[in-house]
Amino acid sequence: MTKIFEALFRLWPQWLAALIVSLLSISIGIALGWTSPYLAQLTGENPPFRVTDEEGSWIASLLPLGRVLGAVIGSLTLEYVGSKMSVLLTGLPMIFSWICIICATSPIWLYVSRIFSGISTGMITSCYPLYVGEISAPSIRGALVSLIINGFPIGTLIGNIMGPSMPMMYFGIISLIITLCYMAIFPFLPQSPYYYVQRNDTKRAEQAIRWYYRKPDVRSELETVEQFVKSTNAMTIRERLEQLQEPKNRRSFIMIILLFMFMQLSGLNTITFYMEIIVRKAMVTSITPSTVVIIISAICIIVGWAGAFAIDRCGRRILLAISSFSVMVSMILLGLHFFLLDYDYDPDNLEWLVILSLVLFALITFGFTPVPSTILSEIFPSNLKSVAGFVGSISSAIFAFVASRTYQPLIDLTSEKYVFWIYAAIIMISLIYSLTMVPETQGKTLQEIQDMLATRNPTERLQQEIRVETENTRT
Repeated sequence: MTKIFEALFRLWPQWLAALIVSLLSISIGIALGWTSPYLAQLTGENPPFRVTDEEGSWIASLLPLGRVLGAVIGSLTLEYVGSKMSVLLTGLPMIFSWICIICATSPIWLYVSRIFSGISTGMITSCYPLYVGEISAPSIRGALVSLIINGFPIGTLIGNIMGPSMPMMYFGIISLIITLCYMAIFPFLPQSPYYYVQRNDTKRAEQAIRWYYRKPDVRSELETVEQFVKSTNAMTIRERLEQLQEPKNRRSFIMIILLFMFMQLSGLNTITFYMEIIVRKAMVTSITPSTVVIIISAICIIVGWAGAFAIDRCGRRILLAISSFSVMVSMILLGLHFFLLDYDYDPDNLEWLVILSLVLFALITFGFTPVPSTILSEIFPSNLKSVAGFVGSISSAIFAFVASRTYQPLIDLTSEKYVFWIYAAIIMISLIYSLTMVPETQGKTLQEIQDMLATRNPTERLQQEIRVETENTRT
């Protein structure tokens, strides 16, 4: 516990940077939380303007579709202006998104708003893990990534609370203010030392290390950064293409694609977007559907903070496995609930089942959401980080769009129970993959991770993990 507080106080600039970026993730989380209450309102009785089920399906899925464009933009900005400026520019699409919400009088305004929200989501997914990876110490890297990730459920909770109680215009104004606060504060943070070393600006790199790490002697840290940048610095496009073909990098890209695929096909967006509608269809009457949504959102935050505390102590792999198992059981129980409803069981006796399943689903924030981004920030050499951010973001965006856009058609075609059981089957594969194929990067420097990934044999890789952990323990 003493080490935890020591890291907290000594490395406070790193925590401060993550907290400021969290303002942006909260704003995006509010956009995610907007969907559940307002889709229910706009497709229900006495809406401010009428939205059909088909239009509602597009409103839910256009945000993930916009993420594809955001992934491209985020990758380009990473390549040309660096991770910090890319994270800053991510706030601009959110500003336009909230302006559209404020002015909304028809579904068209909402379509445009969701696309801009998606662009911002795609950009931040590309950029912030790499920014955090460049400014953070190995001992708290996972916690910082989790801190920013936890901004999403916090924002979702805020959106779920505000949604049932205020018009969309006021909702948009409050959310716009949060985004503008982020845009005003974040530029005052220094660039990462990796950014300056890549541009041969040693003096500013030392200043950045001194600010982020609070060390009077920065030589050893600077040498580590220089060694990592030089050892992974490809000067030409041909050299970069050759690096992409290296077995360790190819395995890393496949791993990132699969992790984000599992995360999105687990029901992450569909359950979040349609939660209030799901609770209504589940015939929960003892608690109002909007209250259930707020409770689950609050649990997501608590679980997310627990994950942030555990990720650098228990490791990435175990968190991913626990989260996968919990969400798998959640989807099985949710499907079972609708299966029993189809056979005319009394819904009053089944309310506990749907609430339990949604509580278990909240454990998605324990490992399923933070671990892929944490690993993305760690396993790629510096000159492939922009490509990695692009691949991770666009993979997440494509699978998020597929999951969101197919949810309502699959419900119409097969019914809820089969859709949730399909999610459970996908998550079972994720559980097996996380236990057998995901490397443990806990507490390792970026160079140690590269050395570990260069080992093809899983047994040798495990031995190297143990050896590095032993050396870190001694030091």
